[in-house]
Amino acid sequence: MGRERRRHPRAVVDWPALVQDSNGSIVAEMENISANGACIRCEKPLRPKERFKLHMVAPDHSPLIARAEVAWLQVCRSEKDIPACGMGIRFTRASRVVRQFIQSFVAAQHQRNK
Repeated sequence: MGRERRRHPRAVVDWPALVQDSNGSIVAEMENISANGACIRCEKPLRPKERFKLHMVAPDHSPLIARAEVAWLQVCRSEKDIPACGMGIRFTRASRVVRQFIQSFVAAQHQRNK
């Protein structure tokens, strides 16, 4: 098993999200999240270093909005040749309220999994 290189702990999530850039909006699904970034899946990923606004919908919480950029891409092809795309994103600007919510959420998930 490889060593974890992330600086911030992550929590597995299944949150709907919306990626909004100058070309429009892309429906996405968040797979995991940390105080510094997340992994999201969508049909049309952006390119590395592209910046966008991310709208996240956490359960029982008002929508969370942050600015982010694509850190890495993962493109896999299924048997039906339909791409399942993942983007690792880094938050570039998020309010203190958004960051505190994410940090608290991740900490609570880690406590539950102990």
